[in-house]
Order: sequence, then structure tokens, then C-alpha cells
Amino acid sequence: MNKKRQKSKKKKWIIISAVTAAVVLLAVFLLPQFMRGNTQAAGALTKTATVSTGTIETTVVGSGNLESSTTTDVKIPAGVTVDSVLVEAGDTVKAGDTLATLEPASLQSAVLSAQEKLSSIDSEISSTKDDTESKYITSSVSGRVKQIYASENTSTYDVITQNGSLLVLSIDGKMKTTFTPATTEGVSYGDSVTVTLSDGSTVTGTVSVLSSSSCTVTLTDNGPSLGDTVSISSEDGTVLGSGTLEINTPLEILGGSGVVSSVDVSLNESVSSGDTLITLQEAAASAEYESLLAERVQYEELLRLLVKYSATNSIVADIDGSISAVSISGSTSTDSSSSGSSSQSAATGAQAMKTSSLLSTDQDETNDVSLLSAAAEDSSDSIMLLADTQVTSVMPISGVVEIFINNPVEQNTPQTTIMPGVGYTGKITWTPSEPKFSSGTAYMATVTLTATSGYHFENDAQVNVSGAQVQNIVVSGESEGNTLTFDAVFPATAEGTQTENSVEAPSAASGTETSGSGSMPGGNTGSSGMSASSSGSSSSVAATSAATSSSTSDSDDSLTSTAFTISTGTADTLSVDIDELDILSIEDGQTATVVLDALPDQVFEGTVTKISDAGTAQSGVTTYPVTITLADTAASGIKAGMNATATISIATSENVLLIPLDALQESAEGQFVYIAGGTSEEGLLGERRTVETGLSDGTNVEITSGLSEGEQVVYTDTSSTESSVNTMFQGGMGGGMPGGSSDMGSAMGEPPSGGNGGGPGSAPGN
Repeated sequence: MNKKRQKSKKKKWIIISAVTAAVVLLAVFLLPQFMRGNTQAAGALTKTATVSTGTIETTVVGSGNLESSTTTDVKIPAGVTVDSVLVEAGDTVKAGDTLATLEPASLQSAVLSAQEKLSSIDSEISSTKDDTESKYITSSVSGRVKQIYASENTSTYDVITQNGSLLVLSIDGKMKTTFTPATTEGVSYGDSVTVTLSDGSTVTGTVSVLSSSSCTVTLTDNGPSLGDTVSISSEDGTVLGSGTLEINTPLEILGGSGVVSSVDVSLNESVSSGDTLITLQEAAASAEYESLLAERVQYEELLRLLVKYSATNSIVADIDGSISAVSISGSTSTDSSSSGSSSQSAATGAQAMKTSSLLSTDQDETNDVSLLSAAAEDSSDSIMLLADTQVTSVMPISGVVEIFINNPVEQNTPQTTIMPGVGYTGKITWTPSEPKFSSGTAYMATVTLTATSGYHFENDAQVNVSGAQVQNIVVSGESEGNTLTFDAVFPATAEGTQTENSVEAPSAASGTETSGSGSMPGGNTGSSGMSASSSGSSSSVAATSAATSSSTSDSDDSLTSTAFTISTGTADTLSVDIDELDILSIEDGQTATVVLDALPDQVFEGTVTKISDAGTAQSGVTTYPVTITLADTAASGIKAGMNATATISIATSENVLLIPLDALQESAEGQFVYIAGGTSEEGLLGERRTVETGLSDGTNVEITSGLSEGEQVVYTDTSSTESSVNTMFQGGMGGGMPGGSSDMGSAMGEPPSGGNGGGPGSAPGN
């Protein structure tokens, strides 16, 4: 029994000795290898860079398709039937090539209808040619003249455009001033106060509105000047505050069309209803007469086009170019009303009325085509009447009505009436209601248009106001003299400038490489999940695919529509969509480099020529179209539709200090770098030094303070961190272990998969 115990103990000591020897051998052979791997990995994780002088540029990148900046629309009259279309988008055509064939019967019918309409217009011109507007602009109410904008030899239209009216009357006998009172103690509504004018004279005023934050005082309008700065005191002499005088109830005079001969009133003069305010040099033709002349020009052009097409029963190209858009198809009858366009007068801003059934006729006989002179106003000329046309007693107002409203401009007086158009008058109320426009305020004009005798607004009538967003259009009633109301919302006012918005249809996205001074370089484009980030920054460059849209806008009236669009110039414009995060950095005149997918080795120079104010939102990202015009593309052979990428130069800094962007660190205290050779308090890479930054291009960053040229910065090379760590664990620990796995998880303590010939005690297959 003792012998067995001794043998067992001896066997245990042999096993322990063998295991100990194995551990020692492993330590002897593997530890140096591990240490070498660890040292090599540590060295690979740090890099050193020298602060150098150079040039850095911030850019915004976007993609799109080339377009031709010069296009010509080929028109087709409404009511004409297309037999066949012989071309398609992308075809090259020469002058004289047939683009489409037309049905002869529909052409003849359209010719006869146009003749009849011209005859009807000429008859109306003859009856209205002697009608004129009055040369005298009079007051419709009693009041006092408080502001005069008009002067001799000035155009009434120019004066109204610049100032909102010709002159302004006070019609309730009161001026007012609104101010924040220094105190309201001892002051009540209706109390008399003393108003001291800028010349030192005083008048008595009355408290008409009172609160802790606002007080309004009214006073006589006989004497005090509009815009005068006044001081207000209570009866006991306490100064309540100061303000600027305004007209309590102003009435703006906007009537009359022509050149001012004389202004027949003076400031502060009292006038009665019917008194002459302004005399014009000559009486202008009536608005109805001007509208008829403008309408006649439209039908002259229509008839010329019909005669041209009737000669060959086809549409023929007048110029060389390429077809960029086809808007008609074979065996269809054109109807311009479906395009949404409306009839609009081409002269004096008058609105031409849309007339139904203009291009249909039951007349069987064939009339000669006659283009009558627009000079029908000359009584010595006879007016040729080709056919009698029945005119409805009440004319409909439909389509799009252009309304002129002066855009809000700081310190301008709000316009209160609409210049009368053909068939309507109008009034305006403003929200907020103020005697003069304030800076940085968004105003809404509520407009009520009233149809005059013989006219009515149709339910489909629309309104356009330049520089404003039109909403809440309501047509009340269907009879003669009904009303159309709408709201026109203007952008926030700026100082002394008219604002005008353009509307376009943008698409796609953009990318950027930007950095603001003193902030971490880079920015997030938010471009539908497209981003390319580098270590230490979030700058990205995302290509976009801007959709090309051909110029297929309809004509200015309802008589024709666009059949074809022909590109006649070289493809020299590129539209790219820029992200909302970058659009504020884009300016007209900025330079851009453009590279085409078809010509990757050729770089074209371009300039930003248009920045749209109308954005489009898609998937939570808003983009804005930016147009870039290319130079010297005529000899390059490029074609419309080619894909191109534009790099817009936003900012450039020359001869500045640069370091790699990866070397820039950031903490709650600000941005900093580590200086090579120094020692930080944390015992890390080196001396920690605070810096300030400028531009960044995603690779390098500008240093504006904190470093000098030639200094060296040390930083972690994050791009090699992962590979270094893998090398350390694989080569240092797993590489010398029999049956070791290259899998990272094995080195981190996870069981290796499929190890062969393992350590002591291992059994194959276990």
C-alpha cells in the first residue's frame, strides 16, 4: 500500500515538473516575441507631422446634367389637330426640317375663328378709340395733405413703384404717436397731454390707447409733420416718453396714368372731395382701349402662325439645333387651356380676359386671311369687319390675374389699394397693420378684388403677386360684380430693397467640405444617408444627380402652347442641388471646376450665376438649385444631358499654417494638439497645446494661432489602429501557439475554433 502511495506521489511530482518546465519554455520563447509585437504595434499607432505653410480651400461638391442655356420654343395654336410627330427628344434638326404634320381641316377652322375674333376686336377698338382717362387726379374725400411723392415731369407709375402712392391724405383730422411710457402713474385713457414738436412748439394731445407697455397719443393734423420726433408730457410736466408722428387714418392716392404736369396742392393743405390734386400732361387712352390693342396684337401673331402652318399643313423648324423636349403627340387636338397658362395683356400691364370658344366656328364659307393694322385708332382708316361675333354681356375673369403690390420695404408706407385692371378694382389690408413697414418683419396683404360692371370672377381664377406667396384664394358669388379675396405673404422686410422670389423645381442632394473658424472642421450634409467620414472629422462629399428639365413653358397667353423645344446653343449650364447646410455659403460669382464623366481628364471652368430661393424637401433633406455657367465649351464637343460634377470654391486661405486634420484633438476646453518631444501632464503623447483653427478641406486644417512653422505634432494614426491591434494580438500571442487561431476573438479569450495539436492534455476531436 505504501509502495502504491509513493509511486502515486512520484507520478504527481513528475507531472508538476513537466508542466512547470513547459510553462518556463513557453515564457522563454514567447515573451520576447510578444514584447517585440507589442513594441511594434505601439510604434505603428503614433505619427509625427511638421507644421508647414501652404494653401487650403473649402469647397462644396454637387452633380447634375449639362443643359443648353439657349432654347427656342416652337408653338402650336390651340384647337389644331396633330396628325403625326416626326421627331423625338435628342434628335438633331436643320432649318426646314418637318417636325410634325397637322390636320388641314383643323387649321382652316382655326384660321376662320382668328379672323372673326380680329373683326370683333376691331369693332370694339373703333368704338373706344376716343375714350380717354381724365388728366386730373382728384380727391374722393375731404382731408389734409400730409405727404407728397409726385413732382413735375415724373411718371405716375414710377412714383407709385418707388413710394407706394402719389400722395397721402389724413382724412380724420388726426396725427398719432405710439411709444413705451416711462410711467403710467397718474395717466388714464382720455387724458390730455402736452406734445412737444421738434421745433419746440407744443400742441395738446389725447391718450387714446394705454397699457404698461404701450401708449398712443392723438393730436391735430393741422401743423405737425409726418415723421416728426415728438416728446410727450403729462399735465404735471412728467415726461412720459417720445415717439414719431404718423397719420392716424391715411388715404393713399394712386389713380391716374401718365406724366405729372403739376402738383396742385401743398403740404398741410386742406382739400375737399372733388378737388384736383395732380394734373397730368395729357389724358391717357382708356384702360379698355389699351387692353383691346394688346389683345389684337396677340391675335395678329396667332393668325400669322396659322397662315404659316396652313401653307404646308405642318410644323417646320426655323433654326438648326437639337430637340430637347416634345410636348405633343400624334392624332391629338391641342388645347392650351389644359396647360394652365392664361391670357395676359402685353401692353401697359393690363390683364386680357380669357374668352371661351375662340378657336371654333360654324362658318362654312372661306374668308380671305387679312391682317388688320393695329392703328385702328386713326379715324381716317376704315375698319374691315370680316364677320360679326356675338359678345357676351358679362365677361368672365379667369386664368391667372397678375396683381401689382409694392413689396414691403423698411420705412415705406403700405399700399392700400390695387391699381385698377380691366374688369376689377381692389383694396388691401395688412397684417400686422402699421403706418410704415418695419425691418425684419414678415407682412401679409389681404386683398379684395371686386369685379366691375360687365365682369365677374370665375371659380377657377388664380392670382400671382411678384415676390409673395399667394394663398387662401376665395371667389364669392358667381354673378356680375362678385369678389375674389386672397392673402399675399411676403418675406421679412429688408432695408430699402424690393424682394423678388424665383420658383424652380429642385431635386437631389449635395455634399460639402467646410469648416468654420474656431470650430471642429467638417459638417454633416444630411444627404439621404450618403456620407464619407474620415477620422477626427465629419466632413463629407456626396454626389448628386440633378434631374434635367427642358424649357417647355407655355406661351404668355392661352392661344398657343409649346409643341417642341429646340436647344440652339452649346451645353454650357449645369444645375446642381445644394444642401441647406451649405447653401448660405454659396454666392453669385464664385468659381467652380467641372468634370464630365465622359471627359474625366478635362477640367472646365465655371461660375455660379444663379441661386434659387425655392428649396425642395425630400426624406428630411432640403436642397436648393444652383446654376453654374461654363466657359469655353463650344469646341469641346460636349452634349446636353452629359453627367458632370462641379466643385464650387467657397473660401481659400494662402500662406497659412497647416497640420493633418487627424492631429487635431478636441475637448470641453477647446481644440488642442500634442507637441512631439514634450511631456503632457497625463503622460500621454507629448505636450498638450491649445490651438485655434480656420479652414479645413477634410484632410488638413488651418492653424490660426498656437503653433509655429517647423514645430512637430504627434498624434494617433487612427487609420492604422485596428490593423496594429490585430498584429499585436495575432503575432504576439496566437502566432506561436500550436493550433492557435488568427481570429481576434481567440486572442481576447474566446475559445479558438478547430484548434489542432493543442497543449498538454488535449485530445483530438474534443
